[in-house]
Amino acid sequence: MNKLIRISVFTISLCCIFSCKTQHFETPEYGKNETEKVIPIKKVTNFRTVGNIKNTDGRTLKEGKFYRSAHLHKLKKKSFDDFEKLGIKEIIDLRNSREIAQKPDQLPSENVYKNFSAFEDEGDQLAQAKKLVLKGKVNASDADKRMIDFYREYVTGNPEMIKRIITEILESKDPILYHCTAGKDRTGITTALILAILKFDKETIYNEYLLSNNYRKNLVQKRLRLASTLHFLYPKMDLQVLEKLSWVEKRYLDAAFEEINKKYGSTDVYIQQVLGISDARRKEYIQKFTY
Repeated sequence: MNKLIRISVFTISLCCIFSCKTQHFETPEYGKNETEKVIPIKKVTNFRTVGNIKNTDGRTLKEGKFYRSAHLHKLKKKSFDDFEKLGIKEIIDLRNSREIAQKPDQLPSENVYKNFSAFEDEGDQLAQAKKLVLKGKVNASDADKRMIDFYREYVTGNPEMIKRIITEILESKDPILYHCTAGKDRTGITTALILAILKFDKETIYNEYLLSNNYRKNLVQKRLRLASTLHFLYPKMDLQVLEKLSWVEKRYLDAAFEEINKKYGSTDVYIQQVLGISDARRKEYIQKFTY
């Protein structure tokens, strides 16, 4: 049995040597100012509190009000106390029903859990897309376009759900955690909208968004190295597709705000008309979450 295992490992190694080319991955753009407090929660990635930044009026966002992360499927019971210490009472899951069914959150029983998905995977598009990627029928350019289209669609395709998400977060009396799968795209868009409402400038909003690359760096690099090593299993797969889907890019967030401007004229109009936040209510939120 051990001899068989050794032969199998040797065979795989030979296949890798002769069928895999060295893959050079691009360096993503990282957030320049790591102003946020990263919280080490075992088995949960990209977990951090949004705070310690100043808006255009010079007011500072309070730490410990907004928490964001990747999914909580592997959250251990040992970490439940951490949630209690942070004062988190409510979790908003931005994933769709298929994602949740595959990897449901593991949460303390006392936490309020709510699911608000502005993106429903009709016809199991994600699973079909994965098959196409493995078969080499999706290249980096295709992946890039899909990401841009997703960002555009997310902010305007289901406005009522976006309004519910933003309202739920801003009306919360206690610290709140919102997350998607990786904690970078849907969670990143949601955070960008919240910061826009609270009058943070573009540079600050984009820096916060890009910090997902900083905090996911080790995880992503590990996955890309593994994919490169095992590329012989799916030789037609374009590894740059995985790269595109693993990092966030300014252009993606640009696409979301450009779509808002195209459809509504400006972010301020979007905040009023789509999110239903009047100037007076906006001032109340700024007073509530900044000092």
